[in-house]
Amino acid sequence: METIVQIMKKYDFSEMETLVYTTLLEKGVMTGYEVSKQSGVARSKVYNVLEKLIKKNLVVVNKSEPKLYYAVSSEEFLSRLENNVKQDLALLDNQLGKIKIQEEEEELLWKLENYQSVMEKSQHLMKYAKNSLLMQMWEEDLTKEVVSLLQEVEANIPRFVLILFSNNHHYDIPLKNYYVHGFEEEKLHDFGSRWINIVADEKEVVFGTLESDEQVMDVTWTKNKAMVNLAKEYVKHDAYTLKIIEENAETLKNQYGEEFERIRLIYEED
Repeated sequence: METIVQIMKKYDFSEMETLVYTTLLEKGVMTGYEVSKQSGVARSKVYNVLEKLIKKNLVVVNKSEPKLYYAVSSEEFLSRLENNVKQDLALLDNQLGKIKIQEEEEELLWKLENYQSVMEKSQHLMKYAKNSLLMQMWEEDLTKEVVSLLQEVEANIPRFVLILFSNNHHYDIPLKNYYVHGFEEEKLHDFGSRWINIVADEKEVVFGTLESDEQVMDVTWTKNKAMVNLAKEYVKHDAYTLKIIEENAETLKNQYGEEFERIRLIYEED
């Protein structure tokens, strides 16, 4: 019930309105007194709540005495709500689409404050990518919803690459063009935590680190050209390297060790 109350609040229905509506939906035809008794909404308030629901077309009332109240079906309510939302979104799309972003604002870096905002922005980039989507992501962040979205994206855009990381070495996902990184321990040592890197159409990027508890993070969204290019080349470099390793594994093991450990010795002191 708590979930229903919270969702209904998003669409301008108070907790009492939701309690009254769901009570009528469950119990059927009732008097105001019965609605109050069954819903827990005080009798002094229930009639005012019922009047509000009548105006919102969620409840109907008969024209005789005693007054009886009845809830419209959930199917009718949800269908009407869906149509209203679609109409509102179409209007917003038309009006907001006419507002142009100032060029100087595109160069700024914007901090994403929490994990939900990171994933919402990331999924937006995925969904609306038209030509290319280059990514580095960890298994922990590839929910079923995200994987399903990526399947659609991969099937519809010409350039799609995912570099997949997994602490548990779980690399089996239903995508075609992805590269298993395999050197998670070393990269975690470099970064200190897992990270996310998503570049859409070489125009905007979500990039930054995510702590395991999802409470502490440092993730940026930007259209800054330098940041976009840096992030893009990072993904492509990983893909090039992993492709070479995949196609020349035995030769490289002989040269750099079974786990390619010597390939990371790039400093004189090494």
